[in-house]
Amino acid sequence: MVPSSRSAQHGLLEPGPPTQTPGAILVLWDLDLTLLRPAGFGSRMIAPALAEVLGREPVMDVAFAGRTDRAILTDLLASNGVDGPDDDEITALLDAVAERCERNGQDLLDAGGGPLPGAHEAVRALGSVAGVHQGIVTGNMRRTALLKLRLCGFDGLPDPGLGAFGDDHLDRAHMVRDAIAAARSRGIAVGPSRTVIVGDTVHDVRGALDAGARCVGVATGRVGGAQLAAAGAHAVLSDLTDAEALLAALDTAVHAPAPCR
Repeated sequence: MVPSSRSAQHGLLEPGPPTQTPGAILVLWDLDLTLLRPAGFGSRMIAPALAEVLGREPVMDVAFAGRTDRAILTDLLASNGVDGPDDDEITALLDAVAERCERNGQDLLDAGGGPLPGAHEAVRALGSVAGVHQGIVTGNMRRTALLKLRLCGFDGLPDPGLGAFGDDHLDRAHMVRDAIAAARSRGIAVGPSRTVIVGDTVHDVRGALDAGARCVGVATGRVGGAQLAAAGAHAVLSDLTDAEALLAALDTAVHAPAPCR
């Protein structure tokens, strides 16, 4: 665990614009292939739920990585012949998938899912740094995200109350803005320049930049570090096993120039 005194060493609490929580930083974690290995859990739960809706085996031909559940399910309905799915149809499918996930949560662990190396230690290390608040921005719907966090042993951190989920938005930038708003509603007056997304896909990077936030890429998913850097990540890590490297990467991101979008 990294002592809180190291925050000064890394410059994370250098003076910034006046806020109710001076020097606060909001770190927003992605979940799948950043903090945890989902081991295909989502697709195994979506396919049978979609089959029940369609009355036949679905075609699973849309991209999943880095996208919100709402975007994925909207595209799956359309690609399976549901013309212009409406909000009620999408919400019903979201609920059906969430219920199946909750009934079959053990499947994630049985298939080899679980926390990625260093993930628990990374979250605990940031939790010891004064002024750092940890939340979530994930494409997973809220119910599924909370289930995965519980199954993978994350006890209260990252804080789901400082987060945004894939139920409501197609665009990850909207989720980043929602998470910042949630933090500000608690008196943590961070803005985009003091908000850092940590994620493994170019969607995480683009969502951060489009919201005016910063991004640390982690090459623990299907995208290499060079691609994350090319997409605009302010710093890139190979994994989360080095807490000092994570702190340094966050410091680099926080002190980077404002994104040019």
